[in-house]
This record gives sequence, structure tokens and C-alpha cells, in this order.
Amino acid sequence: MIVTLAGHVDHGKTSLVRALTGVDTDRLDEEKRRGLTIDLGFAYLQMGDTTLGFVDVPGHHRFIHNMVAGVSADQHALLVIAADDGPMPQSREHLQILELIGVSHGTIALTKCDRATPEQLESARARTASLIDGSCLAGAEIVETAAPTGMGIEALKTRLLSAAEAAAPREAAGEFRMPVDRAFTVSGAGVVVTGTVHNGHVHEEDALTLFPAGIAVRVKGLRAQDTSVAIAGPGDRAAINLTGVEIGALKRGQWLTSDPTFTGEFSLELSVLDDFPRPIRHWLPVHVYHATTHVTGHIALLSPDRPAPGDTHLVEIVTDEPLLLRRGDRLVIRDQGLDRTLGGGRVVSMDPAGGRRRSEQRLKALDADRAAGPAEALGMHLEIGALPMERFQRNWHLEDERMSELIEAADALVRDGHAVSRRNWESWLEELLQEIASRHEADAALQGLKQSEVGSESLRPFLATLLAELVAAGRLETGAGRFRPAAHTVQLSDAEQALHDRVRPLLDQAQPPSLGDMAKQFRLGVGDLAKRLHPLVAKKHLIRISDTRYYLPEHLRQMAEIASRLDTEGPFTVRQYRDASGIGRNVAIEVLEYFDRMGFTRRDDQLRKIIGRLDV
Repeated sequence: MIVTLAGHVDHGKTSLVRALTGVDTDRLDEEKRRGLTIDLGFAYLQMGDTTLGFVDVPGHHRFIHNMVAGVSADQHALLVIAADDGPMPQSREHLQILELIGVSHGTIALTKCDRATPEQLESARARTASLIDGSCLAGAEIVETAAPTGMGIEALKTRLLSAAEAAAPREAAGEFRMPVDRAFTVSGAGVVVTGTVHNGHVHEEDALTLFPAGIAVRVKGLRAQDTSVAIAGPGDRAAINLTGVEIGALKRGQWLTSDPTFTGEFSLELSVLDDFPRPIRHWLPVHVYHATTHVTGHIALLSPDRPAPGDTHLVEIVTDEPLLLRRGDRLVIRDQGLDRTLGGGRVVSMDPAGGRRRSEQRLKALDADRAAGPAEALGMHLEIGALPMERFQRNWHLEDERMSELIEAADALVRDGHAVSRRNWESWLEELLQEIASRHEADAALQGLKQSEVGSESLRPFLATLLAELVAAGRLETGAGRFRPAAHTVQLSDAEQALHDRVRPLLDQAQPPSLGDMAKQFRLGVGDLAKRLHPLVAKKHLIRISDTRYYLPEHLRQMAEIASRLDTEGPFTVRQYRDASGIGRNVAIEVLEYFDRMGFTRRDDQLRKIIGRLDV
């Protein structure tokens, strides 16, 4: 178990760690000279089979960024309060930071009890109980200690050991991520970085990426809790020996990861501290602390209401540099102008706004992502509409198999990379079918609608799939890129019907006249007549088999039946087809070439054979 110390400057955190472990965590010359912790310090205590790791943090408000870097949600907090002083400003601020980061268990150490009078000790106990009341450390055991005399040290060790034995192991889902808090070289080994593993596992020989530098590195060796190991997981204090990077390229705030996906714009469930002195304004400049990483950025409000002290609001954070965030990560936010902690909270979504930040659809989606788990979130998203699966999986860190299980449990469908509720999909099918049917009912001469001419804006991403399903189900027919109801019969206009009545008698034969011969009878130019016949072809009352020849559908079907009869005895020639149909050679060639284009027949040298169906 990793124990993070917290507390006001000069309340004895470093002395307490030294009394517990025998290690002086003040390693910098300046720290020793000033008697003041400036940077993070680390020590370990072996108790039987259990290793306790201690992270000593600075208590001075000027080094609050270093304090934040040493805290992780899964750690055990050891809040240190001097008995002769009682709780002080940084006692409260450190407790607030512990809560914002998500620490849920801890212990209180009253230090310097050998210097306190009975009245001071009683007052410190009472004020400490009041401080932690209602906080993440409410009800925590208070242990009285005095480092120089050893008072309470064994009792504190026993308390921490019990907490370690009761701690539940953390889930190791997702890719490996570890923020770097120190980097140094070891003689004979090379470059080493240390940090607390956020999630995932790391093994010897793993290939990782140093973020944000983008440097590819390899794990040469591993230690966890100051012991050589083959694997390190969530919550471990890990020291990783790396190859592929020079010490000069390493610094605190970087991350080691197996997936360097990053973001600079994300949604945060922001809790504003009760004692913050003013409401939050839109685009407020802030400091953002994510584990050991510190960047600047702005708060973008997602509602007209300004979050007031004590409020929890969904906001968007836009950072000046990218962060290696995942949903559920905890951040601390500090006001740049006031130089004090504003609040913090958990990341809800890593998706940037893209369009309007405050659009109703987006706010509903963000609200769904605030759900306690992916099953609940998926159900809420499906009520809103179609859900991009890749976005949802990325945000909730879900493998394909787990996503499939959730889809099946929700009785949802997968269409075009989206999860859609069965009810919504069936409703969209009916909506589209009804639109196409009603427009054809209103205009009997309509010969189908193009895909671009149908569907509401919300259906556009799925139009091709919806139309294909309606066609496959026999509820729509398609041809020439147009869609019409299966039962729809295209009606001719009065002018078209009159032309049809004049043309039909001429074409009512196995070998109809050419376009030129008909044009002479109508005393029209060939091009003019072809233009007038086009609507009759489009509405399937005539079939244009070549530039100069038209057939009635029933006669062309007869021509196809003749070809089918010939094919029963094997491939046939143009001459055989001409003789069987009784039409001239040139017309027979025109008919057969049309059949070839329609995929009804296929020519192989001088022979043809039937290969498909002819829809006439």
C-alpha cells in the first residue's frame, strides 16, 4: 500500500516518515539547509509480507504543485497535524486536494504530542475532528505521536498495516499509464524513472511511449515498492529501467504509456470548493493538475449559470498543452489569478465539442457519460439517438468483446459503426417508407426518388443502409438509382399517354420499326422523337434496346423466352437465334447485345449462353 502524507508546513511529516522507516526523505541540499520539504520524498517499510510505501510531500503553499504530484486516488492518506498548532491553512487545503483527487480512506497522525499541553492536545483533537467531519477522511482514526520519543509510532504502524491488509486490489483494466515523478541514472543500469502506476500492467521488455515527447522506449527492468518484480500494476510505486531514451529528455510530468492517445479539450464534473471566494466565470484562466502533470488552460461553462462555491457543474476544460487523460481521471484546478485551489473533479468525456459546446444533443450525451457504469450510460445514449461506437468504447475503455456484450444486453443494433436501439431503427424504417410512399401517392407519375431527395437530417448518416434494408425486405423497389414503393405503378401524364397510344401499335410486333422509320411517320426529327420517348422508357412502358430500337416489355420478354429455350440445348449463335425468333439478323444482334449488357446472356466468341435473369 502507498501512503501519501499531507499537512501544513513544519507539522513534522518528514520526521514522522523517518521515525516509521528510518529514511530521511529530504534528499535535496536546499531541503537540508532550510529544514523544509520542497520536493517529493519516498521511503519504504517492510512489515512481514506487506510493503508500505510513503510519499512525503511539501507542506508550504508555494510548493502545492509538488504536493498534488504526489497524490493518487488509490493511496492511503496520512494527514499530519501538529498537536501544538492544531489544523492550519495547508491542513485544510491538503485535505481538500485529497478529496478532489478521490482519496477515500486514511489516517490522522497528531504529531509533536510531546510538546503540547493537555489543553492543546484536547483542542487539536477537537479541531481535527471538526476539520475532517463530512470529508473523505470522516471517521478516520486519530493516532497521537511524537517522533523524537517514538510515542505512538508502533501504534501507527499497526494501524497502517491493518489498512493495507483491508485494501481491495485495484482493477487493472485498460492500457498501461504511469506519470513520471523522478528520473535519474543508476550506475550499471542506465536511465530509471519512477511513478505510481495509474492503470494497466507493465512487464519487462514491454514497448512503451514517453508522452508527450513521443519517444519509443523499452522496459529493461522493473521494481515495485523497492523490490525487483517481473510485473507492476495499478497503485504500485514503480521504478522502471528504460532503454531508448537519454536522461536529458526526461522530466516530471511526462507519462509512460502503451497508448499515447491524448486530448486538449475535455469535459469535467467540476466541484467548486466551499471556501472559494467567488463564482466561476466563463473562460477563467486556470492551472490544471493531472497526477504529476501541470498545464495551464481555461474553463468553458456549458450553461448560463456560473458555478458558485460548493456547486458541482459539468464544464469543459481547454488546455494549452495536451494531456494523457482517460474518463474517470481526477484533476485539481487552481485559479491563476488568485493562486489558490478552485476545485477539481473527474473527467467525464474526452471528446472535444467539434460544433456548438452547448447544443442540446451534446449536453444530453455528456449527461449520459456521467453515469456510474457503461451499461447505464449506453442505455441513456440509446434513448438520445444513434451512438458512435468507437467514441463510446474509447471513452469507457471497453474492449470489442465487452462492447458486444453491452449491445446484446441492451437489445440494440449495430449499423454503420453506430449502436441504435431496435425501437429507433424500426421507427426510422417506417418513417422513411412512409415518406417515400406518401410522395408517390401524391404524384402517381413519380418514377422513384433519389437517396439525396429523401430522409430527415437525423437519418442522413444511415440513409443508404435504411434504404438497402427496405429493398431487401421487398418493401421498396429500386432502379436507376431511384427508390419507390414495391406496389407503386407509375402513371403517365396526359401528353405521355397520348404519345404512348400512337407508338404502341407500331411496336406491337416481334420486330418493331427503327427509330428513324417511326420519326418519318410522325414527321419529327429523330432526336426530337427520342427525347419525347424518354419518359415512356423511364416509366418502363417502353424499353430502349439500342440507339435506334425500342421494344414493348411484353415482346422483349418473348424474345428472352426464345433465348432460354435455345439455351436448354447449349450455347447458341446469332443465326440460331434469328431463325428461332423470326426476326432479321441486325435486329437479332441488337436484341442479343442488349441481353449481354443486362447480364442475361454472355458472349463467348460466336456463342452465347444464359447467365442470369432479365427483369422487364
